[in-house]
Amino acid sequence: MEPSFIEETNKHFSTLTKGLRKVGDYLLSDPMIFAIHPAKKVGQIIGVSETTVLRFCNTIGYTSYNILQKDVRKYLLDLNQRPIDGLEENIETNNLAESMKVDINNLKGTIEHLYLEEIENAIETIIDSERITVAGYYQSFTFAHWLYFNLNYVLGNVSLYRPENDAGILDILPKKSCVIIFSYYRYALDTIRLAEEAKNKNIKVIAITDSRVSPIVKYADTVLTINISNKSLINKGPITLSLINALLNEVIQRVKERGKIRFTYKYLIKDGED
Repeated sequence: MEPSFIEETNKHFSTLTKGLRKVGDYLLSDPMIFAIHPAKKVGQIIGVSETTVLRFCNTIGYTSYNILQKDVRKYLLDLNQRPIDGLEENIETNNLAESMKVDINNLKGTIEHLYLEEIENAIETIIDSERITVAGYYQSFTFAHWLYFNLNYVLGNVSLYRPENDAGILDILPKKSCVIIFSYYRYALDTIRLAEEAKNKNIKVIAITDSRVSPIVKYADTVLTINISNKSLINKGPITLSLINALLNEVIQRVKERGKIRFTYKYLIKDGED
């Protein structure tokens, strides 16, 4: 069962002001700072006032910051003591194993905070679109390329956005199209502008990002957020690829059921089936 601070933050998130939403996003993605710091220091880390932190506590049902802090500490203590399913407790540990355990815990955190409605919207938008454009800048280009490469074999209507060649691409997309954009800290301006342009042209935007208050969120129709406190791209990699593969698997299953699977799937992706 989720602790009260997670449940209440999720319940109120869509109605929070910008400042309160920022506090809520940090509480969900990096609760450790609430466990070890007083309200004033938390505000400095997040970039809001101490008053905003205290107001957030009241909004989600806590009469004081200290009570919230106790709940967060208990949650983190229980989380650290929880065994990882499928791993022997007496397994020989080393730096490599510990690093992989961090990935597993990050995956579990993302799974627990995924919004099924958003996932469903993303999958159906992808399947229903006449054309799909996938975009990602800098390191995120790797994620965009992986999704584009595999999704195109399944649907056959996917392109990878390349800014040097694709200026004005949104002007020639069919009305029933979508763009899938990866936007991770430090949030490339060009992808945010691409999302804004798509929104203005009534093209659906699916954003895959690392924060529920990242700049791209306000231009997205559907937001898929990975749950990870460490902003390092290395830590984001396994989580992002796992999310992408989960989307691909679900899209494949649904288009097969609807008889829309592309012939290239059989020869290039299909594996282990008759």
